[in-house]
Amino acid sequence: MSRPLVLAAAGSLAASVASAQSVVIADNFESDTSANYTIGDDGTIDGVQEFGFDYVAAGIPLAPRSSMGDTGGLRLTVNTTAGIQDAITCFHNTLVDADSYTLTVDAWMNFSGTAGTTEHAHVGVAGDGVTFNQLFSPISGSGAYIAFDGDGGSGSDYRWFRDSANTPMGETDSTTLPNSHPSYLGNGSNNSGAFFQALFPAPPSTIAGSPGNIWTTVEVAVDNVAGQISFSFDGVLTFQGDFGGRFDGLVSLGLGDVFSSIGIADSFVVYDNLEVVAEDGGLGTNYCLAVVNSTGVAGSMSADGSVNVADNNVTLNANDLPNNAFGFFIVSPNQGFVMNPGGSTGNLCLSGNIGRYVGPGQIQNTMSAGSFSLAADLTAVPSPSGPILTMPGMTWNFQAWFRDSGPMGATSNFTDGLEITFL
Repeated sequence: MSRPLVLAAAGSLAASVASAQSVVIADNFESDTSANYTIGDDGTIDGVQEFGFDYVAAGIPLAPRSSMGDTGGLRLTVNTTAGIQDAITCFHNTLVDADSYTLTVDAWMNFSGTAGTTEHAHVGVAGDGVTFNQLFSPISGSGAYIAFDGDGGSGSDYRWFRDSANTPMGETDSTTLPNSHPSYLGNGSNNSGAFFQALFPAPPSTIAGSPGNIWTTVEVAVDNVAGQISFSFDGVLTFQGDFGGRFDGLVSLGLGDVFSSIGIADSFVVYDNLEVVAEDGGLGTNYCLAVVNSTGVAGSMSADGSVNVADNNVTLNANDLPNNAFGFFIVSPNQGFVMNPGGSTGNLCLSGNIGRYVGPGQIQNTMSAGSFSLAADLTAVPSPSGPILTMPGMTWNFQAWFRDSGPMGATSNFTDGLEITFL
């Protein structure tokens, strides 16, 4: 059972914190990572999904974000022999549900000869893991994705898809959006347009206006707070549109052929360096000013994981602390503000029934990193009266208490507070 801290409460002070980044997905395809993916298709698979494909050995130069010696990629082909419309979508099995995140991947659209592959690569977010992505014939997909070809052989060389469930208020367009939609930023959808001609000149591209036989880095940035999605090639904003609800779900890489004619020889896409980075600063909201500790900066709280109670996945982090100092996390449903409690040099940002994470293995040491972390069990949040089961709608306030030193010798200090409301 946790011992109570009995301290008077005063007013609360708010503090802003810089946003943080965390890598949610990173796959350089140097090995067979197919176990991390779910394959969605249109029921007429006529191609391959080759994980760990050595594209350098096949004559393709190293991807722009790869290290020397990292030559593996994901190679996809469709409609190679059967002469039927075909689509394949590879969903990464990691759920992405951050308020703001960016998917980045390198793509190589390979073909020989002239235009006529009729194949589009797809890079998507918020997929359901079941529904394959296809621009036309039929229109299919979930979440959102951008599709593009490498040879300029279509009247729709570039298009993007928005699930009808995510149509924002005041709009009627959904699924494969028309190229007259404002989200195309006036760039159109054909490789002959001035925007795409400048973006992909030939050479190095085989056909001007399209990323054929060259590497291009595709970015999909999702802002679930603002309800905005942005698509970029090689750092150049290409499309940007609004959406309703949230784009939470699975990211995907795919390839589709919207025509039944068999594609020209050596038509395929290679993906490399898939990365998804969450940019929303983690869970919760920081509050309450922390006092500068002996490192010259103030200690800070953050948390990673999920606010969904059913996931029971929250890691508490205390950062910017003195090296080799012991400390532990404290928690309460109530915020507060008490200066120098019990002789500490810091500010206590909690009040009421304060629980301590001091069970076996819960007291931490910052070691040489000046930080410590703890996986918090939402089924047993400590309190003076015993562990509490977290329920949807409940709010917990967290803080770290740690040993410190000052002009008068040994003392203690606190980080700022972190408020998390659970769903």
